[in-house]
Amino acid sequence: MYQNGLVKFIDDCAHEIVDFTGKLISTPSLTPPGDERRIASLILDKLNGLGLQGAFIVGELPERPNVLLRLCGTRGTPTLLYVAHTDTKPVGTTQDQWESDPFCPVQKDGKLYGLGAADMKAAVAAFVYAAAALKNTGPLQGDLVLALVADEEGGGKYGAHYLTTQYGLKADMALIGEPPGVNREWEFLHVASRGLCCFNLKIIGTQMHSSLSDYFPSVNASLKLADLMLRMSRDLKLNYTPHPLSPNGVTVNLGVRLKGGVYFGVYPGYAEFGVDVRTLPGMKKETLIKDVKDFLCERHMADPSLNVELEIEAPPLDWIDPTEVSEDLPLVRALASASKEVLGFCPPSSIYPAATDAPKFQLEAGIPTVPAFGAGMISLAHGPNEWVGVNSIVQACKIYALAGYEILK
Repeated sequence: MYQNGLVKFIDDCAHEIVDFTGKLISTPSLTPPGDERRIASLILDKLNGLGLQGAFIVGELPERPNVLLRLCGTRGTPTLLYVAHTDTKPVGTTQDQWESDPFCPVQKDGKLYGLGAADMKAAVAAFVYAAAALKNTGPLQGDLVLALVADEEGGGKYGAHYLTTQYGLKADMALIGEPPGVNREWEFLHVASRGLCCFNLKIIGTQMHSSLSDYFPSVNASLKLADLMLRMSRDLKLNYTPHPLSPNGVTVNLGVRLKGGVYFGVYPGYAEFGVDVRTLPGMKKETLIKDVKDFLCERHMADPSLNVELEIEAPPLDWIDPTEVSEDLPLVRALASASKEVLGFCPPSSIYPAATDAPKFQLEAGIPTVPAFGAGMISLAHGPNEWVGVNSIVQACKIYALAGYEILK
C-alpha cells in the first residue's frame, strides 16, 4: 500500500521533477572556479516548497555550501544517506560543439539536454522528490539524510571531505546518485568504484642553441618523452589482482598533460607528461608507485642518457582509494528490488570506471557506500551535448523512494 502511494506521488509530480532538473541545469555551478551558492539557494527553496523543513547549509567556505536535510523517523535508526554533488565541470573548449546553450535545458526525443544533466543534477532532483514522497507516506522508523554536496568535481575538499572529517556526518549506509551507464542508461548497479593515482614524469635534456645540436653531444628531452611514452604504453606492468566485476582491469592514461621545449631556436632541454591510472579494489599506492619506479629504472639501464624524475601529484589527486561494498548490503538488495519494480529488471553489478566521493564516506566516515546508481550515462559527462533520459529521472526518483522505504520502514 505504501509503495503504491510512493509511486503515485512521484507520478503526480513527474512534470515538476523534470522541470526542477531543468532549473538546476540553468543555474551554473562550475568547478572551477567553484561557487555553489546560487544552486544551494534554489535547492533550499524547493525543499521548503515541498514541505521538507529544516534543511540547512554547512561548509568551510561560504561559496562552497553543502545542503543537508534530515527526515527524522520514529526511532532514528537505521540512517540512510543519499548523496549528490551540485557542481559540474566547466564547458571548457567544447562550447562550439554544443547544439544548444549548455545552460538552457532543452527536451528533445525524450532526452533533457544541458550541462550537468546526467552528472548529476538529475540525481539532485530525484533525491529531493524521493524525500518528499517518503515524507508524504507518514513517519518511518529510520532517518533519511540528504547531502547535496559542493566541490566533487574539484576533489571534494570542501564537500564530502569536509562533511566526513570536520562536520562529522554519520550514517549506516549511503548511495551516491552518479550516472551508472556507459553504453546505455541503467546499464549497471555499481557496488564498487575504481580509484585514481596521478603523477608526472619529468625528462631532463640539454637546452642549447638549436643550430648547434649536431655539433655537440645533446639530449632532446621531447624525443626522450615520446620514446618513454610509447615504451610505457607497451611495457609498463602493474601488479594487481583482477576483479571479476571489472573485465577491463586497470586503465593507464598517458599524456593527459604534455609540456616541453621553449621556442624555435632552442633545443628542448625539458619535457614532461602526466599520467592518470584508474585502479581496482585491493590496489595500494605504494605498490603502484614501486611498479612505475621499477619500469623507469629498467629504462634508464637500457638508455643511460634518459634522465627522468617521478613527481606524484598533490592531494587529492595523488591517490583516491577504490571502494567496494558487498552485494548483500541491505541497500544494494533494496535498490535491486526497487529496480525490478520500476524498470522491470535489476541491472548487473559492476565496478564504476571513475572515482567518486565514495572513499570519503566509506573510508573516512565508515559508511558503506554504493558509489553510483541513478539516471544517465557517465560517458556523456564532461563533454558536449550532455543529456539524461526524461523518463529516467522519474524512474530514479521512484527507485530512491522505494529503496528508502524498504530500508527505513
